[in-house]
Formats: sequence, C-alpha cells, structure tokens
Amino acid sequence: MRPEIVNCLSIDVEGFVESNRESFPIDSKYVDQKRENEEIETNMEAVFRLLSECNIKATFFFLGRVARDLPNVVKQAASLGHEIASHNFEHRRIFGLGPLEFKEQLKASKDFLQSLTGLPVYGFRAPDFSITQASLWALDILKELGFAYDSSIYPIGLHDVYGIENTPRFIHRLPNGLVEFPLSTLEFFGRRLPFGGGGYFRLYPLFVTHQALRAQNRRRRPCMFYIHPYEVGPVIPKLAGLSRLRRFRHYYNCGTGYDRLKRLLERHRFGTAIEVLKQNNLWEGN
Repeated sequence: MRPEIVNCLSIDVEGFVESNRESFPIDSKYVDQKRENEEIETNMEAVFRLLSECNIKATFFFLGRVARDLPNVVKQAASLGHEIASHNFEHRRIFGLGPLEFKEQLKASKDFLQSLTGLPVYGFRAPDFSITQASLWALDILKELGFAYDSSIYPIGLHDVYGIENTPRFIHRLPNGLVEFPLSTLEFFGRRLPFGGGGYFRLYPLFVTHQALRAQNRRRRPCMFYIHPYEVGPVIPKLAGLSRLRRFRHYYNCGTGYDRLKRLLERHRFGTAIEVLKQNNLWEGN
C-alpha cells in the first residue's frame, strides 16, 4: 500500500544537448534543433505512457521554446491532467541573465504555456536550479508575474553550480509571499546530501532513493522528485570526446530509467506540486 503523504513528481522538459550546453563544451555538430525536438517528442511519449500505467499526475516544467516548437506536447500533457509549469524560455542559468532579460524571458514562457492550454501557470523552476545567492532577485520577479511557487533552490552547499546551503530544507513561504518547494535532501553525519532525482536517481542504488523517500514521509515531509525525458525515454544523443567522468555522470542508467522509475512510482505516492501544496495548507490559488 502506498503511504498517505504525497510527493511531487516533476519533469523538466528539455533536450539532452540544451540541458548540458552550459555544463561542458559541446561540438556544434551536435546542436540540431530538429533532432532535439524529435528526441523530446519520442521521450515524452514514454513519459506519458509510464505515468498512465502508474495512474500518476505530474508537474511538467516546460521550456518556453519547447512550447513554441512542440505545442502539441504541451497540449497533450494538459489534456492528460498534468500540471503545466515554467522552466523559463531557454535553458540558461538565471545568474547569467540580468533581471530585465530574465523578466522578459519568463513572461514569454508563461504566456506561451497559458495560451496553449488556457490554464494558469503557477509554478517555476530555474534551469540548473540556478536561483542561488547571486540571483535571489529572481524570486521577486516571479512574484510580480503572478507565480505562486518556485522549485529552484537546492538546499545544499556541495555543488559547483547550484545550491544555497543554509536555506530551509522543506516547503516554506518566502518573505514576499511566494512558496518555495526545495529539491529534496537527506542529512548524513551533519551534511546535506541531494537525492531528489535526475543524476542522483541514476547514480544512487535504487534502494537509497526508496529509503530516503520513506524516511522523509515518515516525518510527514513531502519530497520533490525530478527527472528529464531523456532519463526515461529511449533516445539520448551520444556525444563523442567526453571524459570518462562526464560519460559516467550523464549517461549512467539512462537506458534503464523507465523501469527504475516505474519501480519507484509503484512504491511511493506521487502527484503534482499543487496537490502537495494543498495537502500542506500552502495553496492559495484556484
């Protein structure tokens, strides 16, 4: 029997190349928008199929450019009852943008998504969790543009790109009224360790994620779990010239993602971010 606590299942909808272009150099011969769109479409079919099999609704953080180029994928997600949220317009780290550019991109993303579905967009996640100490100004722009919650902050201090070490680990309301739904961590010998999906889900043995979810849920704490379409579906570009470490970090367990995720979804309860916020009396929307 699944536990009573609902965790959020979220999918960051982006292609493999655009996901990693700010992480390591990628030869221009691999930058092909048509091929990347085909990758996303194929992998999203697998994601939709898996969620249907498990009878789970999820939150999809769509890039605005995906909404522009693949409108039917966004419409399909909405028609299946999933929550549609924003991942900004392009996959660019927020701390590399100025406030004005960020605001323009964010508004364009939100407008695209809402025009396609006819539904309000309440949630946001920054590419690469890039709301850090250097870009906390972005939270006020989110509030200004009518977002209800953010899920961009990883409450860790270990990563070289993202993380705010001393921020609260669990869902909380920010001073400006926005709700922050942080990515999930566990405490181990006084250190915070990430476990909430993505590369951590692929690299950790599956029982570690099971145990971490179970431990948080026993304490009545919902978790935020995230995944990318290329970590679930059958298509992932093979980039030549990567170091062994890069190949391991970015490809390990991608081919088994569908089955591993299914096993996780069958043993824990998942829903949309809005469902979790409602369960925790932190929802003020419609």
